[in-house]
Amino acid sequence: MTHTHDHVDWGEHGPDLIADAEINAPMVDQALHWLTERIPHAALVLDVGSGPGVAACRFAQLLPGATVLATDGSAPLVALARSRAERLGLADRVAVREIKLPDGLADLPTADLIWVSGVAHHLPDPAEGIRALAELLRPGGLLALREGGLPLHFLPSHADGGLTARINAVDSALSQSRTHPMGAIEPPRAWPDLLADAGLRSVRSRSFLLDLPAPLSEAARQQLARTLRRTRQMLDGHLTGADADRLEQLTDPGDPESVLRRADVFMLRAATIHTAVR
Repeated sequence: MTHTHDHVDWGEHGPDLIADAEINAPMVDQALHWLTERIPHAALVLDVGSGPGVAACRFAQLLPGATVLATDGSAPLVALARSRAERLGLADRVAVREIKLPDGLADLPTADLIWVSGVAHHLPDPAEGIRALAELLRPGGLLALREGGLPLHFLPSHADGGLTARINAVDSALSQSRTHPMGAIEPPRAWPDLLADAGLRSVRSRSFLLDLPAPLSEAARQQLARTLRRTRQMLDGHLTGADADRLEQLTDPGDPESVLRRADVFMLRAATIHTAVR
């Protein structure tokens, strides 16, 4: 529903990020399979903004001939990525590095596949960031941005009452005005246009669906409650009092209306991947 960035101490949220990734795995795995099938002989994969290394390790599993470099601006998350690679027996092919964006891009090696998931819209100048990423591609290499798609829906319409639409409208307005609490920025042009502007070719976009119908598993309910709590905290002061109260109700374990207790709660969203080739 919303996005977060460096204003958060991500070292405190590593376990939650891993749990979130596991819930979103049915959607993200489709995208990673699609990418690796397009460039099966990749020798080096860059995961820019890798978090705790879930996608980086998955790339290593899908591309057994590749080395993966997971990069992130949070030292605790880099440590989690390293631990994950070791635990999965991938430490010899998954390297980690702490870098700060966007300046740290200049220190990265060129790669055959670059994965940037939910990071580009946090760069101070998204267009310039895309150009810098494009420079890191080897000839024939593939750049993949996970940006946009369809926002999360989780309640039937009679229970939602327009809440989701209002939250997303506030989130979008803050991004447009560059006043988003977590630094999200609306790009000056569509992501495919920015890829083309960077001199890349064969620009394509494809969306992947997360469809978890009711009744949700306990893990999915907990993940949804975390998402709504973050949204409530992040947009504090920007939501109406009624909408803020509704989010509190939806995350209160003792309230029958809570997503932790309602029988009709589901999760439906789509992630769009924009790709281009050097």
